[in-house]
Amino acid sequence: MYNLDNDTLLGKAPIPRAVAAMAIPSVISSLVTVVYNMADTFFVGQTGDALQVAAVSLTNPIFILLMAFANMFGMGGSAMISVALGENNHQSVKKISSFISWASLVVGAAFAAVLLCFTAPITVYIAFGAPFVIWSAAASFVVRAEGASKEAMIGSMIGTIANIVLDPVFVSGLGQGAAGAAIATTIGNMLAALYYLWYFLKKS
Repeated sequence: MYNLDNDTLLGKAPIPRAVAAMAIPSVISSLVTVVYNMADTFFVGQTGDALQVAAVSLTNPIFILLMAFANMFGMGGSAMISVALGENNHQSVKKISSFISWASLVVGAAFAAVLLCFTAPITVYIAFGAPFVIWSAAASFVVRAEGASKEAMIGSMIGTIANIVLDPVFVSGLGQGAAGAAIATTIGNMLAALYYLWYFLKKS
């Protein structure tokens, strides 16, 4: 997972240019995440059913817990990747990236297994999405640590746009309410994960 163009940016470009190239997409990604977090509640709120809105609120702690593990692997791993890139140690970069990927998937699968012990439809949909939520979020840190901040932003936007487009389809169009929001979130994270997988295999 090593991109020569990004290495040129980080190693040879003027500092203001390098900072701007890394910071601006990162800020946009953060803003996109805020929109992403509001989308489900907004569209479920359009149903006028207080219980549906409450259901979305009750699933938020689960989603936050998934993101906590993603941040643990992603932030910690990206810091180590940055050090390895600074040392020009590409072998360590590959090992760290592999660990982040496998650890994210294993923890996500473990969460899915635990959540599937419950029968609520919303929990089931979140369970299927758990590995994709953790891996896609962690992968965005790996991509950003490599210097490909724009590509990390694109992955975040793919998941958010898909969620916003699919929310009204599942929530209102198909009448699935909060469960539809959970399905849209899962599909959005799956698409983001597929994008990052494509990036690792083709461009990284």
